Amino acid sequence: MAKQIPRGMLCINFVFPNPSVLITLTAVFFSFLPHYEDTCCPPKGYTWWFPSTLVNLIDGLSDVAKMSCRTMNVRCYFLLMMTLNHALQCNDIFVNETARSVETTRVLNKVRHVFRSSGKQFIVHQRIRPNPNEASLTTAEIIAGRGYPVEIHSVTTSDGYILELHRIPYGKGQKMASTASRRPIFLQHGILTTDNVWLINQNGLGFVLADAGYDVWMGNARGNTYSRRHVKLDPSKEEYWNFSFDEMGNYDIPAVINFVLAKTGSQKMSYIGHSMGCTMFFICMSLHPELNEKIDVMIALAPAVSMAESTAPLAVYQAPFAEQIKFVFDLIGVRAYEPVDTFWNNLRKQYCGPNLFLRYSLCRNTIFSSSDDEYHAFDLNILPIIDGHNPAGTSVKTAVHYAQNYMTGQTFQRYDFGHRENLLRYGQTTPPTYDLSKVTCNVFIFWGQRDKVSAPKDIAWLANKLGNLKASIMIEDPLWNHLSFLFSSDAKRLVYDKLIPLLPLPTS
Repeated sequence: MAKQIPRGMLCINFVFPNPSVLITLTAVFFSFLPHYEDTCCPPKGYTWWFPSTLVNLIDGLSDVAKMSCRTMNVRCYFLLMMTLNHALQCNDIFVNETARSVETTRVLNKVRHVFRSSGKQFIVHQRIRPNPNEASLTTAEIIAGRGYPVEIHSVTTSDGYILELHRIPYGKGQKMASTASRRPIFLQHGILTTDNVWLINQNGLGFVLADAGYDVWMGNARGNTYSRRHVKLDPSKEEYWNFSFDEMGNYDIPAVINFVLAKTGSQKMSYIGHSMGCTMFFICMSLHPELNEKIDVMIALAPAVSMAESTAPLAVYQAPFAEQIKFVFDLIGVRAYEPVDTFWNNLRKQYCGPNLFLRYSLCRNTIFSSSDDEYHAFDLNILPIIDGHNPAGTSVKTAVHYAQNYMTGQTFQRYDFGHRENLLRYGQTTPPTYDLSKVTCNVFIFWGQRDKVSAPKDIAWLANKLGNLKASIMIEDPLWNHLSFLFSSDAKRLVYDKLIPLLPLPTS
């Protein structure tokens, strides 16, 4: 018997006497399956097969797979159904070289085999296997290890935070040119990550742009692994963590824009942001509109601005209780939200590996569980590398700020301190909204149809508010989600190759 609970979730009563029975049976089932180092796909001599009727049944249960079940007051999941469903789409999730429609994917799923056979094997073309050692390397070491030049720079904001920037001045095999001849482009990551997200993929955007002739700069938001320093404040103390993305946009982005332009001698630069990296940019241009003149083009990948239509678990389940959660965190002295070196993150890095069953259950990285993203078109082998660096931490206040925006509907407002403090800070009892019409530089938005964080309706709202939107571009893959922009094997073909023509020529 099923009944509705808030936001369309369902509660399913299992026929098993205890939900742990399903978990146990699933674990036993997968313990007998061979573990393949390269991908989830089988080696020579194996193909996938499942009766078409069962495939259709699993397809029908796919939406139920992650729903909340409260039998005997415990939370459980359809792990077996979910894992089998994604195992059938192995080639599409991990090593897909061409985006296929949902209909095509389902047809292909029906002819794969899970038992030993003499049928066709999966052959992965034009793919370099990720280096697992990169999980323990710094961003600079990853860049150097791939054969690219790298520089490390520090930028101090006007409120004293010290940010670390990484630079790839030119591409692999290219000769050093004068700093003024290559056009600078700045990449800003999203929440809970660092600039390594632009590099983890074999065709990461940082490398693609450097090889295209650009002078690539990558920023790190205050509070993450690389930017956890201050001229006076101690990161182990409460005062350091008193910021949200409001301060990141108001202080961090102006500081890095002026630093990069001064260092390169350029008059303008391009900006590419993902998720919160877009949030920070739009705040910057709203509060410092004079900086629009220093940006020739801004590319917004899955911008997180209005969150009203988000269906991501972080919004749906935590946002309504954000103030209570913050109160408890304040009470016990927790200020850093999801740093990389927590006990659970260390446990996942040590024991999980590229295992599909674990990756959809016990070992799901926070950046995936909070966005509810699937590993569509991922190479499974990059997941341990992602674990080595992410989540990279932010302030509790940053997470609360997003929760406030979610709870207040389609708006983009400053941090809500409560009526009394709002009056002192803003001169009004409610937080003011950011004026997006002041973003007058050229803006291009790229968005995904399956994005649960930056939902299509919220993207449409943003598009109508910006002062100089040039285009809002939907990714043609119907399964494209929030993190696909960073980690999908198809990101270069579907996104990067399409955004480069929108940029100014790499040399001036």
